[in-house]
Amino acid sequence: MDLVTVASYDRVAEARLAKNLLEAQGIPAFLEADAASDVFHLTGEVKLQVADEFASDAREVLAAAERHQLSDETEKEADAAAEAEGESPAEV
Repeated sequence: MDLVTVASYDRVAEARLAKNLLEAQGIPAFLEADAASDVFHLTGEVKLQVADEFASDAREVLAAAERHQLSDETEKEADAAAEAEGESPAEV
C-alpha cells in the first residue's frame, strides 16, 4: 500500500485530531512523526498519511475542516475519537 502525505502539522495533538477526523469519515489514516515529536510528543513535523486511493477524499475533508464546514455529527465523532485517545479537543 502506497501512503500519501495529505497534511503536515507542527503539533502532535493537531495531527491526531486531523487523523481522528479522517477516520470518523471512514478514511484510514496514519501519522509519521520526526524524531523530536516521537521523543517529546509536543513539537516537530508530523505527517498525516493515507492510502493513495483515499488522498483526494482526505484532502477534501481536511479543507472543509479548515473552512469550518464540518457537519455536527462529524465534529462529534472526531471529538469522541480524540477523547478516547486521551486528548481533549480543546488542546488543539
